[in-house]
Amino acid sequence: MRWKLILLGSVLLFIMVGCAPTTHFGVPNKAIMAPAEFEQTEAAIASAERSEWAKYCPEKIARAKELGKQAAEIYWICRTAEAMALLGKARDLAKEAESCRPPAVVTPPPPPPPPPPPPAARQPISFHSVNFDFDKSNLKPEAKVELDRAVKIMQDNPDVVLELQGNTDNVGTDAYNQALGKRRADAVFNYMKAKGINPNRLKTVSFGKGKPVASNATDEGRAQNRRVDLVIIK
Repeated sequence: MRWKLILLGSVLLFIMVGCAPTTHFGVPNKAIMAPAEFEQTEAAIASAERSEWAKYCPEKIARAKELGKQAAEIYWICRTAEAMALLGKARDLAKEAESCRPPAVVTPPPPPPPPPPPPAARQPISFHSVNFDFDKSNLKPEAKVELDRAVKIMQDNPDVVLELQGNTDNVGTDAYNQALGKRRADAVFNYMKAKGINPNRLKTVSFGKGKPVASNATDEGRAQNRRVDLVIIK
């Protein structure tokens, strides 16, 4: 009977030794049995790896395995307490890995609107003088055509201010021509005002016969001097 018990014990020992793991975390066992904490830690890490969330923090799984390996290495040189502490940290990391979540998606702010284009440079504009008959201040048909063009330019350029400069030839006294130049400037002013131009954008002045643009010795020259110049002052 005794020999049967010995035989049974030997068989059981053989089965235990044959079934027991020979390594933990890749480190060979140096005894028949190793503490249960090694298998528990390996099982915890394997469970974490199968979890849905561990993929979002693989560094925790990798660190847990590294701690397990260190624990196995120092356990077999009789640093049991340190090994058990490392295994505990490894199991904690595995548990944390099971609770990982995907990183929050941060929606970048919309890009700032493009800067407004610079204001278009004002195209060069010019106004032509209008001429008058001898000793007259009424507007001729061709003068009205030119003033209509001037009105359109001012409507398209609302910041423009004009000075209406009345001029005469040299026939007559200075005082008379000064007054005649003023009447001619006023005629242009009243026409443009009637066409809708703000009178604050129109200034009148008379130079009389003081600013000829041609010789007053000929009829042609005097005709050119009987005029109102439209001059941009702003």
